[in-house]
Formats: sequence, C-alpha cells, structure tokens
Amino acid sequence: MSITSVFLGTKTATAHFNLPTITHIACSPTGRRNLVTTSGKGLVLKPIFVTRNTRKCIIKERRKTDIGPILAVNSESSSEILSLSEVIKNFYRCINTEDKKGLEDLISSNCCVQDMTFPYIIQGKKEVMSLFIQLSESMGESVQFKLGTICEGDDLTASVMWHLEWKNDRVPFSRGCSVFQCSIEGDKLEIRNIQIITESPIKPGALAMALLKMVRSAFDEFPKAADWFLKRPHTILKAMLKIYNLFLAPIVNPILTFYITLWKLTTRVLGYAISFLHIIARFFTKDSSNDNDNDTSKLESDHDSTSLL
Repeated sequence: MSITSVFLGTKTATAHFNLPTITHIACSPTGRRNLVTTSGKGLVLKPIFVTRNTRKCIIKERRKTDIGPILAVNSESSSEILSLSEVIKNFYRCINTEDKKGLEDLISSNCCVQDMTFPYIIQGKKEVMSLFIQLSESMGESVQFKLGTICEGDDLTASVMWHLEWKNDRVPFSRGCSVFQCSIEGDKLEIRNIQIITESPIKPGALAMALLKMVRSAFDEFPKAADWFLKRPHTILKAMLKIYNLFLAPIVNPILTFYITLWKLTTRVLGYAISFLHIIARFFTKDSSNDNDNDTSKLESDHDSTSLL
C-alpha cells in the first residue's frame, strides 16, 4: 500500500468519525516514512527513519537502557538514581564527616589510588581505606574538602577540582584535582581507580622551563642512559637512598636530630616565657582594677560626707 492511499484512507476516516485532521508530510529521499498509528485522541503520525546508521543508533540506545536501570541504587534513605557526580560528592562527604561505613560502601574491592605525593601505588581496599581514614582523622572537624565543578566523561570516569578550607577559610597550597574511574558492581557504582594531583608549595615558574631544557639536552646527549633512566626511575632512587644511608646518614642525621631538639627546647622556653608574661600582665591589670575600685570608693565616701555637711 502506497503512502498516498494511506493518506486518503486517513482523510476519509477523519471525515467520518469527526477526528482532527492531519497534515500530510511528504516522504524525503533519505528514507523517512510516516506511519499512521491510532491513539486515544486521534490519529498520530509516527516518523520512522530508515538510514544506514540505524544499527548504530539501536546499539547506542540499548547501551543506555542497559546502564540506566543498573545505576538505580536502593539507599537506606531513598531509592534515587545515584549518578557519577553523586558518588564523588558522597566520597568527599564521607571524608569530611569521618563516615567510615559510607566510605567502605563506595570503595571497590580492587581499588587503586595513584597519589602524586606518594612514591608508590596504593592497591587494595584495605590499604585504600587505611589511607583515607588517616586523612579524615588528620583533617578533624575544622578542615573540610570544598569541591569545584565535576566533569563527567566516558567509561564512567569523572574529574573534580577541590581545595581545603579551615573554618571556611582557604588553606594555602591545598588545591588539587582528582580523576575517578568507577565500575558497576551488582546494583551500584563503586570507585575502582583514583588519580590525585596535589598543588606543590614550590612554584618554580620560568625556572621549570630552564630545568626542562637542561634535562632535555642531557637526554639528547646521552640517549642510552636516558632510556635506561626513564624505564627504571625507582632503581635510581633506591641507589641514591643506599648511597645516602652509607655515606651521608652517619653525618647528617646527628646534625638534624640536634637541630630538631634545639628547636623543640627553644619553642618550649618561648612558651614558658609567654605564659609568665601573661601571668604578670594579669596581675598588674588586677592591681590596677583594685586601685580604680578604691579610688571610686574614696570619691563616693567624700561625696557622701560633703553632702552631709
């Protein structure tokens, strides 16, 4: 049956049953057809697109429908859809409030943390939980994470900018960026990988480009050594630590301990001196207040005596 006959049939039906008229949409060469379907109110034109990308669209929609219901998490408070940004917000909320149970529910069993302040990768749920519990306890109640814009990407990845605040005042050199990669475990999203980049207190500025130029020149001059170093950076670090422990540690460590104990004694003496000065200041302020009270009592007695005269 051609499209013209369908259109004529629908026109006759609208005239007979007093249905609202419909407008004919011509068929385009790209393969779009108009299918007439019935509804409760009347006849509805439902476009059907027949293109070469139909299979891709169907696969994409199936993926959306497959992921959508899985993201519906039945939490204790309400059964809302837990999105990727909400998982990240809950993660930092658990750290701010020291919610160990909530943090444990968000961490995957094979979670991995790559923090740039650590020389190694933290692997496993137990080690990751220990790290974030120590962080939460170190922050206490006065220091809080404040989040910026959360950007979501493909493959259940998201990034967020953050900084630390102490009683709503920003802590200097505390900015950072975290990249989260989640996975669907059962009926909920869990954090599988975290990459943390923290702001460095050292700001080399233009010196960083000069250092980069020097390193690049050394690498170009000795390519084999550069290739060996880039493939084994931890080996160089371990060798330097061994050299330090063998030759420099017996000399440097006693000097460092001496200076540390000296600074501890200095701070303790300064604390005692400040406390002593505070006690003397309180004593003098108390004596001055007593003298003022005596003077006022004398003035009142003199005033009373003059009034009697």
